[in-house]
Amino acid sequence: MKAISRETIEQACYEIMKRAAIDIPEDYLEGIKRTADREKEALSGFVIRTMVQNYETATTERRPMCADTGLPRYFVKVGDDARFDGGFTGMERSIRSATARATKDVPMRPNRVHPLWRTDYNNNVGINAPEVEWSFEPDVDWIDITTVHKGGLFGTDYRMLFPGDGIDGIRRFLLDTLIAFGKRGLCCQPAIIGV
Repeated sequence: MKAISRETIEQACYEIMKRAAIDIPEDYLEGIKRTADREKEALSGFVIRTMVQNYETATTERRPMCADTGLPRYFVKVGDDARFDGGFTGMERSIRSATARATKDVPMRPNRVHPLWRTDYNNNVGINAPEVEWSFEPDVDWIDITTVHKGGLFGTDYRMLFPGDGIDGIRRFLLDTLIAFGKRGLCCQPAIIGV
């Protein structure tokens, strides 16, 4: 198998970083539009329709859908048989270069500073930045790279449920978490929940 060039990896990372900041999945946009159509409260409907307009404008004008594009983060899954120029060091350099280019070209908000000198290089690249989470697949020869813009405040809440909590316990946890996140300003709306 021929090795994947660093340039190919960099360009792919650049493109997906841009898409993550600008584009919204069509099924998500359609779901938001349906929600706007069903909303009975005037103010809530106005806010949701404004969000739809913002998403559509971002796509049309090729600009970020949010002023705060968060912290770039990559999830890289590598097959044992995959070959790429420069090894893991080369791939990491390609990812860093793609992030710096996308930060400038999109443009994305630079959210990284040097931890000691507080210097901002305006490129979202620094010590352990962007964050890259690696995983490995046996007996395959491909590389899968996903990127997200991780908001600075949004985290993951979890709870261990007892069998007696049942479905009602799950529902209660979801609602309590959403209400708490909303009150503390920890997520941008609308939120998508995965269970």
